[in-house]
Amino acid sequence: MKKNDYFSRNLPKILSLISKQKYLSELQLLQVFNESNQNALIAHNLSFHNFLLRLIDEGLAQYNITIRNHLKTRYTLDKHLDIYAFCHTLETNSYFPMTTSLNIQGLSDYRSNYIFISKERTKRATFADKKLRQEDIDRAFAKPPRRTTAHDKIGDYIVIMLETNNTSAFDITEHQGYKISSTSRTFVEIVSNVHYFESSDQALVLFHEIKDHLNVDKIYDIIERFDFVYPYFQLAGFYLEQIGFDKEALKRFYARKSALKFYAQKNKEAYLFDEYWGVYY
Repeated sequence: MKKNDYFSRNLPKILSLISKQKYLSELQLLQVFNESNQNALIAHNLSFHNFLLRLIDEGLAQYNITIRNHLKTRYTLDKHLDIYAFCHTLETNSYFPMTTSLNIQGLSDYRSNYIFISKERTKRATFADKKLRQEDIDRAFAKPPRRTTAHDKIGDYIVIMLETNNTSAFDITEHQGYKISSTSRTFVEIVSNVHYFESSDQALVLFHEIKDHLNVDKIYDIIERFDFVYPYFQLAGFYLEQIGFDKEALKRFYARKSALKFYAQKNKEAYLFDEYWGVYY
């Protein structure tokens, strides 16, 4: 290639177009290609494929990840992978839940190589008519936990894609330019997805770390918004008392306690039982 061709002469302008976004999809990079073509920054006979190859020669990095059998490719001029910025582009209207939210806020460093990203369902699912029996709960929690198959490894990270009920983004906030679950919403997410965190004992360790950032009234409202099938009011109350909140502060949770006995985690060899909250742990 001649070093005085259109591409070489206009490289700073082309790189400026690319750098407007930290990570670009192939469609976004194609838009840069088309804009470069329209503004005569590249030769009209330069194909997109060759445009891409020349950018790679100039330091453009390419990252690939496969989620739900769908390959997602992102391009960046950054020399090192910024995992949060990368994952932020993977799904429209997504947010960082659970421990990823805590890690972004600097409240924890637990499993920082596991990156959770979630989105809410477009249509809200309701479970008001679903009647639970004790034998249904016992049977479900005697089985090994099921985890999503929507995950892949990239560099040193494991990216896990989740989906939740539609809460109209209740208590999803923003931090450092990213949408994240609030600390109180994170508490509820971990309580209801403890199988991603080794054990309920590990969840308690995390909850002790973030206790000062929790709002029990907000936690109550979040559980109500999620409209869970299972009796998570009593499990949340159990955990909150375990980390130091007194029963008086948790009266609303106890008022929503089910007559059914519930479990802190699935498939343990042996359980203890908390009579007050009706929870096996």
